[in-house]
Amino acid sequence: MSWFRCGFLGAAGVLVAVAQTSVGLDLNDRGNTECLRGNYAEAERLHNQAVQAWRALGPGYQPHLAASLLNLGLDLCAEGRRREAVEAYEQALALDRATLGPKHIRTLGNMNLLAGVSLMLGDSDRAAALFSEALPVERELFPNDLELARTLAGLGSLRLREGKIEEALPPAEEALSLAVKLEPDGLDAALVYFLVAEIHRAAGRPERAYPLYRKARAIYEHSLVPVTPTVASILSQEGLILMADGKLSLAERNMTQALDLLARSCPLCVVEQASAEHNLGLLRLKQKKYEAADQLFSDALALQEKALARPGPEIASTLQSLALARRGECRYDDAARLQRRAAAILAFQ
Repeated sequence: MSWFRCGFLGAAGVLVAVAQTSVGLDLNDRGNTECLRGNYAEAERLHNQAVQAWRALGPGYQPHLAASLLNLGLDLCAEGRRREAVEAYEQALALDRATLGPKHIRTLGNMNLLAGVSLMLGDSDRAAALFSEALPVERELFPNDLELARTLAGLGSLRLREGKIEEALPPAEEALSLAVKLEPDGLDAALVYFLVAEIHRAAGRPERAYPLYRKARAIYEHSLVPVTPTVASILSQEGLILMADGKLSLAERNMTQALDLLARSCPLCVVEQASAEHNLGLLRLKQKKYEAADQLFSDALALQEKALARPGPEIASTLQSLALARRGECRYDDAARLQRRAAAILAFQ
């Protein structure tokens, strides 16, 4: 009788575990569907519930837990909540390392996501360490996988942020070649078109940058996945090229449209908003509208100081631009102070 009872309870336990597993999978899949629809708040809610379901099932479900944590991080990133996304990615990566190992493709994908958002938040050292760890494994085991393209693109972005423009181009071009080969009209290809365009623009080659921006934007705009903040960023960067070409009305249209898109689609995407406000400030500076430029640069600076892990080249650039606006307003002492602060930041890069 006692043996029968233990056996019965064991069978019941298995049935409960199967039911809970089904619940966790269902919640995760529904969250993925909502994320693809652009309903990120609902996706976040569902993925959080999936995380709770996997935690309740214990250590045997750590790979499932890692997957839902990774999806939760994607939701948070899409909402502009990058610091919270970092926490989710970190937890997922620790679980993937422990259960799948450091050379598993999912572990590498997790590393790329964590590195990418770390770079966006100004933590270049962490991003560099993760990309450098992933690259040799991907070259050896996954030479024809998008994760290799993502790592190469990440390294190109890192070099661009460091101001090493010509060093940024080879990994970015290799990433583009691989992404286009694997998925010619995929979002990875669009991202790397955008990156290579940025490198050419930074190198003073607008004639090469502009068609690449347009190619990236065309892919994003035809995507079934909402990518409005990225489209806004491309529009704003295209505006810089139009401004340099003397097409100020067209530049203003692009830049104001970018800010409007960000306000409607992702009000918490402060990194993109800061960049877009800085770009519009440069246009106002060119138009000699110094007070308007001052306000835009000041707003961009406040956003960057809130979002970035530490002062870096983005903040230094905004300080230099704000100094130019203050000089235009005849506030020369302020301008000198801002220039000194920018120089101090760049000296430590």
